[in-house]
Formats: sequence, C-alpha cells, structure tokens
Amino acid sequence: MNRIDFKTTTAGLTALIFCTTVSAAEKQLTLDELFPTDRVLDVQITLAEKDWDRIRRQSRNFVSALHEKRKAKAIDGPYEYVNADVTIDGVKFEKVGLRKKGFIGSQSTSRPSLKIKLNRTDKERNIGGLTNLTMNNNKQDGSIVSQYMGYAMFNAAGSPASRCAFAKITVNGKNLGIYSHVESMRKPLLARAFSHENGTLYEGTVVDFYEGWEGSLEHKRGDDKPGREKIRQLIRLLESREVSEEAIGKLVDLDAFYRFWAIEGLLGFWDGYSGNANNYFIYLNPKTDRFHFMPWGADALFRKRSMLNFDFRAPISVKTKGRVAHRLYQLPEGRERYRKTLHGLLGEHWNEKKLLAECDRIEALIRPHLNREQYRFSRSLDGTREFIEERRRDLMKETQDAMPSWRKEPKAPPVIAAIGKIKATFSGTWMEDSPRERTGIGSLKLSLSLDGREIALKDAGVHASWTGGFGRSSKPSVRIVARRADNDREVSFDLGMEENTFRAGEDIQTGGVLKEGRSFSFGPLGMQFISGKTRLTAAGMKEGDMVEGAFEGDVMKLIGMGR
Repeated sequence: MNRIDFKTTTAGLTALIFCTTVSAAEKQLTLDELFPTDRVLDVQITLAEKDWDRIRRQSRNFVSALHEKRKAKAIDGPYEYVNADVTIDGVKFEKVGLRKKGFIGSQSTSRPSLKIKLNRTDKERNIGGLTNLTMNNNKQDGSIVSQYMGYAMFNAAGSPASRCAFAKITVNGKNLGIYSHVESMRKPLLARAFSHENGTLYEGTVVDFYEGWEGSLEHKRGDDKPGREKIRQLIRLLESREVSEEAIGKLVDLDAFYRFWAIEGLLGFWDGYSGNANNYFIYLNPKTDRFHFMPWGADALFRKRSMLNFDFRAPISVKTKGRVAHRLYQLPEGRERYRKTLHGLLGEHWNEKKLLAECDRIEALIRPHLNREQYRFSRSLDGTREFIEERRRDLMKETQDAMPSWRKEPKAPPVIAAIGKIKATFSGTWMEDSPRERTGIGSLKLSLSLDGREIALKDAGVHASWTGGFGRSSKPSVRIVARRADNDREVSFDLGMEENTFRAGEDIQTGGVLKEGRSFSFGPLGMQFISGKTRLTAAGMKEGDMVEGAFEGDVMKLIGMGR
C-alpha cells in the first residue's frame, strides 16, 4: 500500500514523500534501526475503535497500586492486551499485542503510554531479539528530552541503561505526537550491558529494602530463589545498626552503584532510586554475585529539587531516600567516594556546550511532529537549558571541599491500609452538571465506620454524573454527600467506574477519594480512599436517567507518604 505524507519544511516549502509499506516478512528491521539518533521513528497503529477506547480508558489508582498487600508480592497491573497492526518506518507487523502502560502520574486517556508485544500471536517474531516495545508519552516531562538525554548520559558514563529514540505515534490516523521509545529491560539490553542474559532481574516501583518488604520487588526474569535470598540478606544488613561499606559491597557492586547514584544526583533525577525509591531495576549479575542498579522511568530529570515532599534544607548534589544510598552516605568514606565520583562525571561527561547544542538539535528534530497537548515543550525545554547552564556551579558550590551532612532517615514505602467500612444503597438521577449543593437529593441509605467506630450521618444526598479523580480522566460516577452529626462537616466521595462497566447487573470494581469538607482529607496518616464493588440495578448517562444500586467496600488510608 502506498502512503503519501505532506511535510512542511522550516522554509515554508511543501514536499511530497512517497514510501511503500512492506511486511515484516519482506524486510527485517534491526535493533539499531529501532533507536536512531538522527530522525524520528514513524509508528502507525491501527486497531478497532472499540479496542482503542477500551485500553485507553483503563486506569490504575492509588488504592490498588499502593495496597498494603504489595509488601508481600508485586501487584498485577490493570492493563490488558488487544490485537493491533503496527507499522514502524514502513515495515508492518500484523496482529501484535497493544496495551496501556504507566503507574499513576503518566496515565492519560487521550495520549496513553503504550506497550507493543510483537510476539503475541507469532511467538518467533522479534526485532534483534527484542519482543516488547515501550512507548512513553512524556506526560510528566514537558521538555520531552529527559528520557532521551538521561539514558544517553547513563550509557555514556558506563552505567547500563536503556537506549531511547523519539517516535511519532499515529493511532487510526490521529497524530498523538512525540513519544519516547525506550528499550525494554529484556535480553538484548542485559547481553549488551553484562555480556550475558542469564542473571536475575527485578523491578522496583515505590519499594525499597525494608524488613517485611522482601516480596515487593517484582521478579522479571532469571532464577528467583537466589535473587530473593540476596534481597533478604541486603534487608537484614540495612536493618542492622552497624553497616560498613565493605559489608554492602558484598551484596551490591559498589563501583557500579556509586556511578549510578552520582548520575542520578547529577541529572536531578528526583523520582529515581536515590530520590524516591522508585523507577529502578536491579540485576543479580552471576559473574559477580552482586546487584547492579539500572534506571527506569526517567521522565523526572533536570530538576534542582524534588517535586514530591521536598525539603529546602536537603542538599541538591545528592539524594538519599533510597536506603542503600542513605546508609552509604552516613559513612565518611561513602560521602567522599560519592563526591569523587560526582566530580569525575562533571569533568568527563558534563559538557555544557554539547548538552545545550543537543537541546537545540532535538528541538528542531521533534517540533514538527508535536501534538497540541505538548504545548509546554519550548518553555519546559528552556528550563532544562537553565539547569544545564547552572548545574556545575550549583554542585561545586556545595561539594567543593566535602559533601554536605544530611542524616534524615528515609521511611518505609507508603501503603494503603483499611481503616473502616462503608455501605450504601442509593437511588438518584444522572445530571450533566453536578449541583453545588448536593445534600438532600435522591434517596440514600448510608453507613460509615472509621477505626471501629460508627459515624452518625445526616442530610445524605446522591446523584450520578461525570467526574475526574486522582490518576483518572472523566468517568461516570455515583456522587454521595452527607454531613457528620457530631460536627456538621461534609463527608463526600465519588464511586468512579469505567465507562464500559457502567451498566446494570454486574459487580463493578469501584474507587474514589473520601473527603471531609471541600478538600482532601489529610489526617495524621494521610489521604483516605474508598475501594469496593458497586452493583447497579438501573444505569443511564442521559439527563434525568435513573441510577440505582448498592455499594459495599473499605475505607483506606495512605500511610507513609511524607517520606
């Protein structure tokens, strides 16, 4: 099939470019061709509209993602594969798997991050041994360059990381703009980084090495038994009062870790391992019998300070929320070794002129392909340029003679634990515009208990409408409001559901945020959430339609967010 593309050059001229789409059987893409540095990949995806609607509306929420059961075992993701056809630079792959990806902050219904499973229907299909492709939407990175430039810095400095390229994603003819195509943590990367691929690999997502958390790191490949035992050994060591650099070095490759850690610090990676105990892989290298750390989810770089629970007193040259980093930093020899590693990176790999020129090159390369949602690009990229220009001066001012002292102890990762029960039987109508005063409408029977104590409620009201929420886009929701009898404070929550499940006759997984007053309820232990199941006996999404049913679930609280 022939395709005609119209491209406007910077001079305002229009050129016709003819190219031919061929099947993967006719032409083989190489792994290197998947990660070009001088052009943007053209990735065209076609699938049934109902399947596209299904996967882009799937979501992950805080309640399921941070449930306390994740301490024992990584929680399965909510995303499901559908069949699609994918064309990459004119080479077509039919009936591949396509699904949404992302934790909380990167979720989107209009431009979701995507996973492409090449071998879903043809088990032998791969590109240079790579079977899974990762397309990140850069939702949390307005500059769009963090992953591309960040992974390149890790690799250039000798700290194994994914390769990254830019890709223009089109779905059913609609341009979704520029994505970061990140090399998945699979055999080709491990073989390139470690000259073999038979070690044990784990992924860490808002988890760390704490007692009772040994099951929280997600096993990806290799023999789990020796890997899990090594994790337990590292936890026991970090829990002990006396920790030496030598002892940690028997479990973690220290040369590799200091390099990895210092690059995170240099780049201002506030959502990585040392900055937030998040977005990292560990690989148990069978050659050394030690763990190697590798970065992931690197869309939070080039920031002087953390965007989450930052402390203005904290140093900007080092991050110590990751427990291995914290324990090493409390040792004089650890601080000095980090300083020498950081200064070595500044001397050998931090070239402001080249980095700024790379920003200019990337801006010219990707600007013609942006989606309208990527409107922050130029302004955010200017922020990256400012970071690059100031970074050496900021770091040397703080670390010229010695690293600053910083002893703040990181806390265990956050979890969401049940603290109460809630039941509701309701009958109301669908309203396109939710009223400002929501008590006293509809029919509602509601019971609520917190910490084993029944909460008396009055003036209950219920209706259904579209609403948003944490990590979500607009969804059909049953909106419930009442007042506490003891202090007259308003209590409200939305029973949010996926649009394709909002119908009578089924148990529907439901969640929302429990509020007191007009804002989120931040008690001494954190936010409160609702999680449970709704069964609708009547459901309609037009003005005046009846919405009836019952809900039963738990009230849950976020514990440990202020790390």
